[in-house]
Amino acid sequence: MTATLVPAALALLAFCIVAETAQQLSFKVGSARAEGQAGFVRAILGQPLLWIGIALWVVESIAWVLVLQKAPISMAYPVMTLSYATVPVAGLVLLRERMTTRQVMGASLIFVGVLMVAVAGA
Repeated sequence: MTATLVPAALALLAFCIVAETAQQLSFKVGSARAEGQAGFVRAILGQPLLWIGIALWVVESIAWVLVLQKAPISMAYPVMTLSYATVPVAGLVLLRERMTTRQVMGASLIFVGVLMVAVAGA
Protein backbone atom coordinates (compact mmCIF):
# COMPACT_ATOMS: atom_id res chain seq x y z
CA MET A 1 0.00 0.00 0.00
CA THR A 2 1.34 3.42 -0.87
CA ALA A 3 1.33 6.60 1.21
CA THR A 4 -0.40 8.54 -1.56
CA LEU A 5 -3.44 8.09 -3.73
CA VAL A 6 -2.40 6.39 -6.94
CA PRO A 7 -4.25 7.34 -10.16
CA ALA A 8 -6.30 4.12 -10.12
CA ALA A 9 -7.46 4.84 -6.56
CA LEU A 10 -8.29 8.44 -7.48
CA ALA A 11 -10.35 7.29 -10.45
CA LEU A 12 -12.22 4.77 -8.29
CA LEU A 13 -12.78 7.42 -5.61
CA ALA A 14 -14.18 9.81 -8.18
CA PHE A 15 -16.51 7.06 -9.36
CA CYS A 16 -17.58 6.35 -5.76
CA ILE A 17 -18.40 10.02 -5.15
CA VAL A 18 -20.41 10.31 -8.36
CA ALA A 19 -22.18 6.99 -7.68
CA GLU A 20 -23.00 8.00 -4.09
CA THR A 21 -24.44 11.30 -5.31
CA ALA A 22 -26.53 9.63 -8.02
CA GLN A 23 -27.65 6.95 -5.56
CA GLN A 24 -28.93 9.49 -3.04
CA LEU A 25 -30.72 11.48 -5.74
CA SER A 26 -32.31 8.25 -7.01
CA PHE A 27 -33.57 7.44 -3.52
CA LYS A 28 -34.89 10.98 -3.05
CA VAL A 29 -36.78 11.16 -6.36
CA GLY A 30 -37.99 7.55 -6.17
CA SER A 31 -39.39 8.03 -2.67
CA ALA A 32 -41.01 11.34 -3.65
CA ARG A 33 -42.76 9.64 -6.57
CA ALA A 34 -44.11 6.93 -4.24
CA GLU A 35 -45.29 9.39 -1.62
CA GLY A 36 -49.04 9.61 -1.24
CA GLN A 37 -49.73 6.43 -3.17
CA ALA A 38 -51.76 3.69 -1.57
CA GLY A 39 -49.57 0.96 -0.11
CA PHE A 40 -46.36 2.93 0.42
CA VAL A 41 -44.11 -0.14 0.59
CA ARG A 42 -45.50 -1.51 -2.67
CA ALA A 43 -45.29 1.95 -4.25
CA ILE A 44 -41.68 2.46 -3.18
CA LEU A 45 -40.64 -1.02 -4.35
CA GLY A 46 -42.26 -0.28 -7.72
CA GLN A 47 -40.04 2.74 -8.32
CA PRO A 48 -37.29 2.06 -10.88
CA LEU A 49 -35.18 4.85 -9.39
CA LEU A 50 -35.07 3.02 -6.08
CA TRP A 51 -33.67 -0.05 -7.82
CA ILE A 52 -31.16 2.07 -9.74
CA GLY A 53 -30.03 3.50 -6.40
CA ILE A 54 -29.62 0.01 -4.95
CA ALA A 55 -27.63 -1.12 -8.00
CA LEU A 56 -25.40 1.94 -7.67
CA TRP A 57 -24.86 1.12 -4.00
CA VAL A 58 -23.73 -2.42 -4.87
CA VAL A 59 -21.33 -1.27 -7.60
CA GLU A 60 -20.04 1.58 -5.43
CA SER A 61 -19.37 -0.84 -2.55
CA ILE A 62 -17.25 -3.02 -4.83
CA ALA A 63 -15.37 0.06 -6.09
CA TRP A 64 -14.81 1.20 -2.48
CA VAL A 65 -13.25 -2.18 -1.59
CA LEU A 66 -10.92 -1.77 -4.57
CA VAL A 67 -10.01 1.74 -3.37
CA LEU A 68 -9.14 0.35 0.04
CA GLN A 69 -6.82 -2.18 -1.60
CA LYS A 70 -4.92 0.60 -3.36
CA ALA A 71 -4.93 3.50 -0.89
CA PRO A 72 -4.56 4.17 2.81
CA ILE A 73 -7.93 4.66 4.48
CA SER A 74 -6.54 7.76 6.20
CA MET A 75 -6.50 9.44 2.80
CA ALA A 76 -9.30 7.66 0.94
CA TYR A 77 -12.02 8.17 3.54
CA PRO A 78 -11.64 11.95 3.83
CA VAL A 79 -11.78 12.24 0.04
CA MET A 80 -14.90 10.04 0.00
CA THR A 81 -16.58 12.53 2.32
CA LEU A 82 -16.82 14.88 -0.64
CA SER A 83 -20.17 13.17 -1.19
CA TYR A 84 -21.39 15.07 1.90
CA ALA A 85 -20.93 18.20 -0.20
CA THR A 86 -21.85 16.87 -3.66
CA VAL A 87 -25.22 15.40 -2.64
CA PRO A 88 -26.68 18.68 -1.32
CA VAL A 89 -25.20 20.65 -4.22
CA ALA A 90 -26.71 18.16 -6.69
CA GLY A 91 -30.04 18.52 -4.87
CA LEU A 92 -29.72 22.27 -5.23
CA VAL A 93 -28.88 22.15 -8.93
CA LEU A 94 -30.89 19.18 -10.18
CA LEU A 95 -33.85 19.09 -7.79
CA ARG A 96 -34.05 22.84 -7.20
CA GLU A 97 -33.81 22.39 -3.45
CA ARG A 98 -32.59 25.21 -1.24
CA MET A 99 -29.47 25.45 0.86
CA THR A 100 -29.07 27.79 3.80
CA THR A 101 -25.96 29.88 4.22
CA ARG A 102 -24.82 27.49 6.96
CA GLN A 103 -25.23 24.51 4.63
CA VAL A 104 -23.19 26.25 1.93
CA MET A 105 -20.51 27.07 4.49
CA GLY A 106 -20.50 23.46 5.72
CA ALA A 107 -20.14 22.09 2.19
CA SER A 108 -17.32 24.58 1.58
CA LEU A 109 -15.54 23.45 4.76
CA ILE A 110 -15.77 19.83 3.63
CA PHE A 111 -14.30 20.77 0.26
CA VAL A 112 -11.43 22.70 1.88
CA GLY A 113 -10.78 19.80 4.27
CA VAL A 114 -10.56 17.34 1.42
CA LEU A 115 -8.16 19.66 -0.41
CA MET A 116 -5.97 19.78 2.69
CA VAL A 117 -5.89 15.98 2.87
CA ALA A 118 -5.10 15.77 -0.86
CA VAL A 119 -2.27 18.31 -0.58
CA ALA A 120 -0.84 16.48 2.45
CA GLY A 121 -0.68 13.29 0.40
CA ALA A 122 0.85 14.88 -2.68
